[in-house]
Amino acid sequence: MQQAFENNLANLQSTLIRKLVPYRWDPLGFVERVFPWGTGELANSIGPRPWQRQLLGHIGQHLQNPATRNQPTLNAVSSGHGIGKSALVGMLTLWAMCQPDCKCVITANTEAQLRTKTWPELAKWYRLAIHRNWYTFGATSVTARDPKHERTWRCDMVPWSETNTEAFAGLHNQGNRILLVFDEASAIHDLVWEVAEGALTDERTEIIWLCLGNPTLPSGRFRECFGRLRHRWHTVQVDSRTVEGTNKAQLDQWIEDYGEDSDFV
Repeated sequence: MQQAFENNLANLQSTLIRKLVPYRWDPLGFVERVFPWGTGELANSIGPRPWQRQLLGHIGQHLQNPATRNQPTLNAVSSGHGIGKSALVGMLTLWAMCQPDCKCVITANTEAQLRTKTWPELAKWYRLAIHRNWYTFGATSVTARDPKHERTWRCDMVPWSETNTEAFAGLHNQGNRILLVFDEASAIHDLVWEVAEGALTDERTEIIWLCLGNPTLPSGRFRECFGRLRHRWHTVQVDSRTVEGTNKAQLDQWIEDYGEDSDFV
């Protein structure tokens, strides 16, 4: 009986692998397929939001083209609150990790942001994914359950400080895939950006760098993604008023109270 159960489990796993292989370079198709849209926690969602679809599609086009696949794709999202930035981090991370021996690193403006917002959102999408049993979800990492790959096939939550950037200096994964995520990127110190750029030097490697945040500072590397370095980055700017799921009445009150051109709004 035990052997029959194990054989059935192995067959189910093989079927799932075959289903997901076509989405190696198609994060949008993957996201549409592996999460239970329209049911349970996603009962009010029929799929990714338009801006999320656009960005996932852009990354897919970059990877599907052999001429650009092994060149880094740099993506920056600037927006107001409530548009689903952390949700995108969760969806994209779980797609990226379908590639064996993928290495993902996620950081944010503060350790509190990582622990209380970014990581719990990743946990939600992990819980909803049909391939969640491929991984072990921990307090600071997601690792492959295959003991032969648990050290090389992983996603790590990495806090930063100005005096301790070594964790980003070692972000290399030649011949495989790297996903680097900066959440609330506007407040991440320029030194961390500079060290992280060293990961972009691996050849024959799929490298995706995603930076997201509110445009709260008038200077710094996140600001430069939309200014001096705009020609290097694929940029997305999202007005919270245009996204489903945001509290439009509250947004209108803030505009009335503070003015549309105020720093707060």
